[in-house]
Amino acid sequence: MKWEDFFGWVFRGGLRRGTQGAAGAAPKLARGGADFIAGQVARTTFRIFKNNLLALPWIKDGEELSAALDGARADLLRSRNAYRESIKSRRNTARAEADWRRATEDFRRQVAGLNRRLAAYNLKAPSNTFRKSPVDADREINRVLRDE
Repeated sequence: MKWEDFFGWVFRGGLRRGTQGAAGAAPKLARGGADFIAGQVARTTFRIFKNNLLALPWIKDGEELSAALDGARADLLRSRNAYRESIKSRRNTARAEADWRRATEDFRRQVAGLNRRLAAYNLKAPSNTFRKSPVDADREINRVLRDE
């Protein structure tokens, strides 16, 4: 009952602050309307859950996606380092190139799977603040190549 009273008070107070004009006029919400209040409530609720070590399913999904993406990036970087070492040690260049091509194809497949999971995650996330952008595999590969 306490929480219901508290959130009711927050909404009533937010609506009262945003009203202007005559008593019969429709209320105007301050700072962007209902989206602003909904965003504030979502952030506050998220903070309460986080501070009390309670994780909502979509939060866990987001953390798992971030960890999977970091792992895929690390695998790509490891493959690139192995490629560079094999070139330095005068290993068969054609074989090294084939290994690198296979590693980039595997990375692209991983990213495609992650992008499908990201799309599903974005449907679960309550607001744009928590949504994640899809990953561009070619941009990630070029970043690894550029950082040599």
